[in-house]
Amino acid sequence: MKHPRSLWSALMAVLVVGALLLSACGTPAPTAAPEPTTAPEQPTAAPTEEPTPVPTEAPAGPEGNLTVALSTYAEDTFLPWNGGVARQTYMGLIYEWLFYTNLETLEPEPGLALDWEMSPDGMTYTFHLREGVQFHEGWGEVTGEDVKYSWERMIDENSIGSPAGQLRALIDTIEVPDPYTVVLHLQKPNAEIIRGHMTDYNAGGMIVCKEYVESVGDEEANAHPIGTGPYTLAEEHEEAGPIMLETIDGVENHWRVTPEFETVTFLLVPEEATRVAMLLAGEADMAPISYDSVEAITGAGLSVMSIPGSWVPLIWFGGIVETQPERFVADHPWTDVRVRQALNYAIDREAIAESIFHGEAEPAGAPNPVPGWVDIEPYPYDVDKAMDLLDEAGYADGFPLTLKTLKANPGAELPIIGEAVALYWEEIGIDVTIVPTDWGSVRDELLAGEANEYFFTQRGQPFAEPLTPATIFFAPQGAFTSYATEESAALLEEMMTELDGEKREDLAREFGQLLHDDCAGIFLLNANEPWGVSEQVGTWPTIVMRPFNIDLIQRP
Repeated sequence: MKHPRSLWSALMAVLVVGALLLSACGTPAPTAAPEPTTAPEQPTAAPTEEPTPVPTEAPAGPEGNLTVALSTYAEDTFLPWNGGVARQTYMGLIYEWLFYTNLETLEPEPGLALDWEMSPDGMTYTFHLREGVQFHEGWGEVTGEDVKYSWERMIDENSIGSPAGQLRALIDTIEVPDPYTVVLHLQKPNAEIIRGHMTDYNAGGMIVCKEYVESVGDEEANAHPIGTGPYTLAEEHEEAGPIMLETIDGVENHWRVTPEFETVTFLLVPEEATRVAMLLAGEADMAPISYDSVEAITGAGLSVMSIPGSWVPLIWFGGIVETQPERFVADHPWTDVRVRQALNYAIDREAIAESIFHGEAEPAGAPNPVPGWVDIEPYPYDVDKAMDLLDEAGYADGFPLTLKTLKANPGAELPIIGEAVALYWEEIGIDVTIVPTDWGSVRDELLAGEANEYFFTQRGQPFAEPLTPATIFFAPQGAFTSYATEESAALLEEMMTELDGEKREDLAREFGQLLHDDCAGIFLLNANEPWGVSEQVGTWPTIVMRPFNIDLIQRP
């Protein structure tokens, strides 16, 4: 085995090459590590307070343009059911949600819905809608029929929306007793459907206009989306081209917010060095940046805003979903938990946190930075233990594996992280072949049950509570499930149906510990997400999940 010093030198060589690819700047000084957030127990009735008012000291109307350079558009589509939640950075300016997340408490607060009631058995939710909210271009008022239609399209068999699988398993029937009341009947009790799916944390509460979509069809509705938000598409969007948004007519009287900026332009700029150059040249006002770029941005007199605890870089194993025969391969070496444990012990998470993230991350023991999981102890760096476990499992000489690496937003560093992890695994005899790819390709293979022969990098997202990510990634029959056993499925079912808040929290902690102990994946770090911003950006309210709330940005 190589001396540890030679491994560190090799790792640093990878990082130097990666830094040249990711940025055009030097190494920044470390900043504060992420602080875990906690979410209070969900009430059975929504708060009656209105959303936090937006400051009114702004000019009489929106002025100027805000340019946002993104590393990815994700699916580059505009209907809630034809893509994932990563699109909400731009879709959230066009559409609105039933509820919004309070930025301080992480509790739901009124949006298109004013409040809700949950039945004592957790099987029925009744929603009361805000009256008078209008769709763009004269398409009428939001009613219960629009809510019902939005949910039905999300759970349709052709939907690829992020919460589609979970909501299909939850929703039974939907009633609209009057225009401003919607009654949702569930297949099983669930006390977290509001925080998990109906706020701006997810897409289940994003509402479209039924009459419009049915009149023009999905293709036209995707090309020219109609919502209730303060912005609309200013011109036809071509795939990978600029997304040009402009404020709607009468935005000064919008029920929720009058934005600072008259137009917002999103640009697709995959190359991090180009995004940094655009910030420095004044060609972009906002952009996600790498941790290596912080010093260059601040040194030029610009600012960096970090979204704390925004993501977990991780690696998923293929073929270990025991509850789905088509996604389980018994003779893979990593089907043995001892092999998965060895792969975890072989990685020096603290070295990766310092060398790649420059203090903007800390070792993680769970796949998502959510309450109850963020304090799970990570695997320590122990090469000898890793070697012993491989020997015990019958793989003392190692084995070959394929690691597919892709970029995400956040997660531009995932390919470099994959290279660093591969170096650690090679130290214990694992022959790693790295294959660069993209999320769209992996997603298609996952949905087809064909992602069984390789590992892939991905990001774990934060949520207000752990039940939602548990049902997305570990449901026994889920489309995006990467790990499930009979034991985990039984514990998940118990957690899903428990209505007592304290008991549910205890079950959630137990489930997170099971994911750690049985090595459901390689969970690396709880990481912040740094964004470079121009002098046009004064305050930017956000939540821990994604770069939302661009319509709430205020000038200095």
